[in-house]
Amino acid sequence: MVAVGVMTALNVQAQSLVGRKYYNANIIASLMDGEMDNMDQKIDSAKHEALVKAEREKGRQLTAAEKAEVEQKAKEAQQMIIAVRKGLKTAITVEFKTEKNATMKVNMKVSDDVLKAAGIPWLKRKAMKAALAVAPSTMKATYEVKGNLVILNDDGELDTLRLSADGKKLYGTFDKKTPFTLTRTQ
Repeated sequence: MVAVGVMTALNVQAQSLVGRKYYNANIIASLMDGEMDNMDQKIDSAKHEALVKAEREKGRQLTAAEKAEVEQKAKEAQQMIIAVRKGLKTAITVEFKTEKNATMKVNMKVSDDVLKAAGIPWLKRKAMKAALAVAPSTMKATYEVKGNLVILNDDGELDTLRLSADGKKLYGTFDKKTPFTLTRTQ
């Protein structure tokens, strides 16, 4: 079994990445899909905590109207999460051009309706959209492969991606806290 693992690691290292392209149409949606599975539990838990806190603060049982208000806030929170999932899009493509050079494309889109629903004022919404419009969407980088790690160097800024054993997936993190998976398309 150990020999198979070592051979797989050597096979991944020996593979050339030239001409390969890895892509994910929306890393936010992929991330939120996992969260959506737990959303009902989290909302129920938060709703229960809000009810307990409100009863503690008032020193009595809540009325039906007060309970309905908490229910409504929970429903609004759930709708907001769904709207955010639909309104935010971050697509990532990594293409290996040569043995040392790669390009990384990041395409970010934000729905104005989602920003409005989140309560972001008009001026901030426009500033965010302007910042996204001028942000570079394609970055050139050099890279090196060490085992199953692909280390991208974009003018001194290093990004480490992890290649799956079969070479079909590339794993990384966006903004240091958002994990993503890219699937090989070429």
